[in-house]
Amino acid sequence: MKKYFYLLALVCATGFLASCSEDDGPEEPNYETVDFEGDYWNALIDSKQTMGKLLYGESGMGYEEDNGVYEWTDATTKLHSKLNESYGSWAYWNGGVAVSNYTCNIADGGPNTQLSLPTGMAAHSGNNFVVAYGYNDGGWDSCPVIDFKDGVARKIKGLWVTNNSYFLNSLSNGDSYNSAATDATFIDVTFEGFDAAGISQGKVKCRLQDGKTSLTDWKYVDLSSLGAVNSLKVNYEFSDDQKNSHGFTAPAYVAIDDVQIYK
Repeated sequence: MKKYFYLLALVCATGFLASCSEDDGPEEPNYETVDFEGDYWNALIDSKQTMGKLLYGESGMGYEEDNGVYEWTDATTKLHSKLNESYGSWAYWNGGVAVSNYTCNIADGGPNTQLSLPTGMAAHSGNNFVVAYGYNDGGWDSCPVIDFKDGVARKIKGLWVTNNSYFLNSLSNGDSYNSAATDATFIDVTFEGFDAAGISQGKVKCRLQDGKTSLTDWKYVDLSSLGAVNSLKVNYEFSDDQKNSHGFTAPAYVAIDDVQIYK
């Protein structure tokens, strides 16, 4: 028995044992998780899902100058996003990532409930999540952007996604802009990473709509293949039945939660 303890101590001292500690508990993860929970994030939930003062400015018609524009930064990882600007105006309709805890019935999904998950569905963890809106189908670029406030590139391990009520209602029943899904329909959300010079570091896809079947639960998207990136753009690829002469017609929203950033 004494020989056993001597050998064990020798292995620990020489480093041949990968983990040798008095504490047999699991190791801490090598990443931080941005879960959008707490007072800071709660204050970023607009009082209305559309035309609210946080996402659309005091007048509801957008911020007219770059002063107090809706944005957020995670204190630990510096993960950051800000409303897009277009023609001197900042508003959620130009693309952005909004903090939310709203829910509504799928049948009520529409522009006025754009920040809602289906009734009975919770955030992936806690109460809050974010809803990214915007796209680029070869025309106007309103892709929402997630970056790092301090400008330092970091490796994103992954995140969780699901569809909001507006998307689910439109793809199930159609609406004034879009046709209901057919067996040939597909919609993928894409996450494209960029370096500081704006050069693409690759793209990862996740299917939100497969034929007539919509994603209705949280799904993990592994982004580690992108490596260290300065920014991440959210966009879509889709079948021909989900566009018209003006471009993409499906609601360009995706809910995101629990973003994991390597330490």
